Amino acid sequence: MSARALPLLFLNLGGEMLYILDQRLRAQSIPGEKARKDEWTDVDRKRVMNDIITTMFNKKFMEELFKPQELYSKKALRTVYDRLAHASIMRLNQASMDKLYDLMTMAFKYQVLLCPRPKDILLVTFNHLDAIKDFIHDSPGILNQVDETFRQLIETYSCLSAGEFQLIRQTLLIFFQDMHIRVSIFLKDKVQNSNGRFVLPISGPVPWGTEVPGLIRTFNRNGDEVKRTEFITDGNYVTPQREGSFDLYGDRVLKLGTNMYSVSRPVETHMSASSKNLASHAKDNIAPNPLAKEELNFLARLLGGLEIKKPGGSETGFRLNLFTTDEEEEHAALTRPEELSYKVINIEATQEPGRRAELSRILGELEVAEPRPESSGKGEDLLALMDGL
Repeated sequence: MSARALPLLFLNLGGEMLYILDQRLRAQSIPGEKARKDEWTDVDRKRVMNDIITTMFNKKFMEELFKPQELYSKKALRTVYDRLAHASIMRLNQASMDKLYDLMTMAFKYQVLLCPRPKDILLVTFNHLDAIKDFIHDSPGILNQVDETFRQLIETYSCLSAGEFQLIRQTLLIFFQDMHIRVSIFLKDKVQNSNGRFVLPISGPVPWGTEVPGLIRTFNRNGDEVKRTEFITDGNYVTPQREGSFDLYGDRVLKLGTNMYSVSRPVETHMSASSKNLASHAKDNIAPNPLAKEELNFLARLLGGLEIKKPGGSETGFRLNLFTTDEEEEHAALTRPEELSYKVINIEATQEPGRRAELSRILGELEVAEPRPESSGKGEDLLALMDGL
């Protein structure tokens, strides 16, 4: 597995989360002069986006995130996004958080599958960061945080070989391989089958630096071309006009990773039968993991440093519903397989004695869904550093 996949996984999933939250907050916003205290306004939306992006791009956190390390388990990573989504006045109940995470993971899985070449995963990440910068264009301090992450990405990944990017892509696909959640946008566009598996196109632009298929060249032992044979392909391939920019600013060309929710569209998620069966047997198939407690204690130290915004004075936290109605949200909570449900853990970010032991106790009750007996524990420094934030 690649030790360089975690930053790309975290940033792209975070970008998809911000796309969804922005779309839902805009859909539920009420003009400020007409809104009641318990209703969203555009000011609240901007505040939520700023708070989450500020937390997500914390400088010390990013520095540790970029250190070579293996991916977290699925459940550990999910807990980080639970924490991140609640780093503002916004509150999501379990069913809405489940739906949010389903949409995030399936969107990025689709993007990884469709990348013309492994290196283009970096362009997908840049598209997400470009869009995030648009969300906070009027906040120079937060913009600087995102730009600093841009520079870290360029410094870290610009020197990697094609083989190293292929290993990163394989690592990400292994992470997503058992996730087959049906999403209405993908089903409507016929890019996803009813079983939750994606339909990959056989036409369109070929990867940059390659030729359109249809010609076989034969060479002799001296390297001279001696024969050409043409053949007909089933797909309609074209040569890309130019390569996307890997600079801080520029035209990425590739559209994967851009905001597909920019036009209001209803989005639903449904568990495929194979995913339900996988979930129903998850507990039986999980072998004891001697590193589980260490990993969760490690995660606790990170989460202990991420501040949850608590309403001040008479201000109340705002609830966001990712479903069309409250009834749909309640139904989803009742029908969701128990093994796929996660709790939002509210951890007080104080330095009082015994806090770490309490965090470890709370997180120690969680299961780690993906045992990693081969783990080298390289990620400890990332979470330990967050104690001081």
